[in-house]
Amino acid sequence: MTQPPLTLSSLSRRSFLGASAGAALAVTLGPGARPAAAAAGTGNGRLIPAGKVGTILFTQRDAVGRPGIAAGSALLGHVGQPGMESPEDLGPLVPLPGGFLEVFEFLASVGIKQIEFAGLGQNAANPGGTAPNLGSVNNPGNLYANRAAYLNYVRTLRTFLDDTGLEAIGNHGYIPNSWPGPGSPSTGGAPAGTMNQYESDRWQLELEAATILGMPFTGTGNDPTSANNRTKEAWDLAAEKWMALNNLADSWGLSVYPHNHSPAYNFLQDGPTVTITQDRLTGNPITPTQVRGESGIRLMEYYLQTTDPGLCYIELDIYWAHVAQHQHRWYYDWDGVRRELVFDPTAYTAANTNRIPLYHAKDGDRTADPVGVGNGYDFVPFRDPRSDIDYEYFLSNQGAKGFHNPNYEQDNAPGGPADPGRSLRYSRWSAEQMNAIR
Repeated sequence: MTQPPLTLSSLSRRSFLGASAGAALAVTLGPGARPAAAAAGTGNGRLIPAGKVGTILFTQRDAVGRPGIAAGSALLGHVGQPGMESPEDLGPLVPLPGGFLEVFEFLASVGIKQIEFAGLGQNAANPGGTAPNLGSVNNPGNLYANRAAYLNYVRTLRTFLDDTGLEAIGNHGYIPNSWPGPGSPSTGGAPAGTMNQYESDRWQLELEAATILGMPFTGTGNDPTSANNRTKEAWDLAAEKWMALNNLADSWGLSVYPHNHSPAYNFLQDGPTVTITQDRLTGNPITPTQVRGESGIRLMEYYLQTTDPGLCYIELDIYWAHVAQHQHRWYYDWDGVRRELVFDPTAYTAANTNRIPLYHAKDGDRTADPVGVGNGYDFVPFRDPRSDIDYEYFLSNQGAKGFHNPNYEQDNAPGGPADPGRSLRYSRWSAEQMNAIR
């Protein structure tokens, strides 16, 4: 059985209207998000507007999670210096910031303008304390007992942002497991097809907190659903869930975004059961095996195709998109034939540019891994001398210049006890590079 070809006639009108002129065979296009944001410009040839140089605080999680100078910490480290020649340009030995306020002060001083939270907790010894416990579905009492204290804590964080001239652009935070929709599971004593009371009330509280912080977006560090389940049915259910959550967030003026790692750009299993005779990676003969056929649509492409383009947006991790290009190159079509389709992160972004307001600007050093084996890249600071991700090309061809919000991220930035200033030093280097890229 042969799948229908991906032609213009097979696309919905909504998908067609979002198509970019330079994007052939883009199945997941939409007319895009907020026009006012898309109109923001860049000056002096900048590829990242000055006001959109950001970072996600997962990068500096060690600094946020330790006591700072105001809390009496005597910890010293190297955080670089202006005009660094490399990420390992140590600079002098200085007292190390800790907690949100001091980390915000440091980030603002090196040219960061936007903050993506990675949760709202910090080391409790720092100014403002830490986020009160909000319990869980099985222990809901803390949600109601600590609601007022939680909002007061969030207001304190907003004061920290305002005092340092920073803007909160998003958060990898709480996402409910249930939602108002027919596919919602039975959770917390609520029947299937409904949102349980705890998660409903917690979701409204988190949306209120996001508005206090001034965020236009809030989201998660995860895919819309587990990318280990690549079936069309699982991703149809994910689309229902995220549409429902975004409808609830829309009343607060917010959009809710999922994140991606490389598995989210694997191929959707959307066809009949077929018999395959070639290894997916090598093409070598294998014992005939039955699998579900794939049309060549990738999981996140399908997510964009099946959600409202005026409501649902995503965050693209540019590093993991390049890892996906390395890893997920072959699929089995609806006849069981092995076919190659190389993922192009730049073309994908340009085709869906107004659906992708947020980036993780994570950089990578190409490894010697053969195609399809391993990740293909190691983490490095943004535009590190070892970088093999062409950010000049990507940012020049992303579409909607001035619209996107790149947040520097580096999973391995914290240096541990041997180099406790490293995540801040790498942040200084990366901020300078983000401000300099033309």
